[in-house]
Amino acid sequence: MADFDKAIENTLKHEGGYVNDSSDNGGETNFGISSKSYPNIDIKNLTMDEAKYIYQRDYWNKLNADTIESQSVANALFDTAVNMGVSTSAKLIQKILEVKEDGAIGKITLKKLNEVDEKLLLSEFKIEKIKRYALLVKKRPANKKFLLGWINRTVFV
Repeated sequence: MADFDKAIENTLKHEGGYVNDSSDNGGETNFGISSKSYPNIDIKNLTMDEAKYIYQRDYWNKLNADTIESQSVANALFDTAVNMGVSTSAKLIQKILEVKEDGAIGKITLKKLNEVDEKLLLSEFKIEKIKRYALLVKKRPANKKFLLGWINRTVFV
């Protein structure tokens, strides 16, 4: 079964320290935790241990990622949830698996997730993520500044 510590190590390679980029809709961000998503947290002084706790509670656990057999699939699903949100990550994978796209990783999604060819699934997941990023840029052209980073993150995770 997948291990949170391995997944968070992978994700934190992409989520740096404190940033306050006026172009970023998330506002202040530290370790990838944004003030938009967590308005009651002192983002600037957030510690890595606090960020890991949030990631495990609000992302990993909501994905039921402990029950995913492939560490690579769990890493990709988790990292996408951190970058796009849990529901979006789940819906993208559900689209590929051809199950109900409800944004929740439940028994049916997990069963199919653990049965499919890992390499094919991850390839299709990358394509879906890139399409989603292109749509975000189309909807909000200011996001173009983030597009190459998002694509690199997708390809090299």
